[in-house]
Amino acid sequence: MADGLIIITFFFSILLSWLLTSRVRQYALKKDLLDIPNARSSHSVPTPRGGGLSIIIVLLLFAVATLFLPDAPVQLLISLILTTLAYALLGWQDDKHNLPASIRLLFQLLIAFVFTVWLVWYRMPDFTLSIGGSAVILLSVLWIVWMANLYNFMDGIDGISAVETIMLGTVTSFWFAMSGAISIAIICIAVAGAALGFLRWNWSPAKIFMGDVGSLALGAFFAIIAIIGRSSLNIPLSAFLILYAVYLADSGVTLLHRMIKREKWWQAHRSHFYQRAVQSGFSHAQVSLAVMVVNLLLAVLASLVVVEALDATIALLISLIILAPLMFLINSRFNRICLKGSSINHE
Repeated sequence: MADGLIIITFFFSILLSWLLTSRVRQYALKKDLLDIPNARSSHSVPTPRGGGLSIIIVLLLFAVATLFLPDAPVQLLISLILTTLAYALLGWQDDKHNLPASIRLLFQLLIAFVFTVWLVWYRMPDFTLSIGGSAVILLSVLWIVWMANLYNFMDGIDGISAVETIMLGTVTSFWFAMSGAISIAIICIAVAGAALGFLRWNWSPAKIFMGDVGSLALGAFFAIIAIIGRSSLNIPLSAFLILYAVYLADSGVTLLHRMIKREKWWQAHRSHFYQRAVQSGFSHAQVSLAVMVVNLLLAVLASLVVVEALDATIALLISLIILAPLMFLINSRFNRICLKGSSINHE
């Protein structure tokens, strides 16, 4: 019964998202909701944005539907729904009005704080605000905000975040289904299916971009999924870190590098490894497909950790062995091409 619901959800969410994205695109074109190319863009023509709205609508529809399943954790699901919705509304406003970075960050912190405090007292009624407890709340808030922003940072070329969402949604659905959390499994597979339906419109050359409405909400969603998995079902946090490693590594290393160079790290840029891969001559499609392949490898490692067939430390080390050489090769190729271009200009 549960397997059937998950499969039906997947295929229905694909169709629904595909249809909704078409409508969102029409709306974006009508309202001039366009992403205009600039010096930091990886595209060259004005393109409608906000397409991630279709993914979020599908996510919320199936999340509400799971409230009526037997033994559904209603309070937990409502908090997941409201938090995802709040991030989506913030992202939608940013897509429409280009909110100042300070306003975006303030509301992101507030939303994450409300969710975290609620979850702590829901899971631990006798919780006291000790130093350790405060650290848990702080780290959870920072984790949600960081995931929301890194998803936003990484959504810079055609198809990449849709591919990432398909992989993360499918794998986490499998984990939650194994753990007996069918309602969460259905929501995750709905997200994966919705991303696949959206990918029809977002694959290179993209007819519409995900926008902040999608990237912020999905980043927060997967951060919360990790918190729920760890706190409610004892799914190892290391498994989520391995599964999310492509985005975590690219954004984390890039941020650290920009901070060391004293650059304005909060501003848009083209320094991510996936962007440098494109600047080095690879197409958007090639980079997005490469992300999918790497994600498949990481999904296997993370799943082995979940079923306790592989030690988490070893899995993390293997992940590093996979990602570090790739990042080094991309950076080397990029620097070589830049050096070659500089030599030609001097001549």
